[in-house]
Parts: sequence; structure tokens; C-alpha cells
Amino acid sequence: MSLPTRCDRAAAIAFHPELRTHLLKGPVEIDGRDVAQIGQAMLQLLLSARQTATKTGHSLNIIMSEKMCATLSNAGADPDMVGGNGMPS
Repeated sequence: MSLPTRCDRAAAIAFHPELRTHLLKGPVEIDGRDVAQIGQAMLQLLLSARQTATKTGHSLNIIMSEKMCATLSNAGADPDMVGGNGMPS
């Protein structure tokens, strides 16, 4: 699964059903290498996906762009926790 370049509220709404379907089936990898802008709605969706993966025992790997990491850090979130390096999934 790939994230769009602009991850705003509309992108999060559009991405949610596909993400939910994949999370219920098994391992998921999200490619965010091309993300240049990420908003609060997408951040919340990715954090929720991380929690869902943890609860269901499925793996979730999020490959993040530098912009995603910087935005997460600025928002007070640990990029490793969202991306999967700091929290088991």
C-alpha cells in the first residue's frame, strides 16, 4: 500500500477502508517514501493502525519519508513508534 504525496484529511478518508481491510487479513506494509505533506487526520489513522496491528497480532511496517518523520517529531510523536521500530506489532 502506498501513501499519496499529500496526506491530508481527504487522503486519510480515502485510505481508511483499504487499510482496514488489509489490517484484518494479515501483515501490512505502507510505503510513505513519497509523502511531502502529512496532516493530523493521516497521523491519527496511522497511529490507530499501529494499535490495531498490535491488538490483532499482525505486523505493520510503515516506510516513512523524511517529511513524515519531521512532522511526527514536531507533533511530539516518536517516528519509530509509528513506523514500527519502537513498538511491537
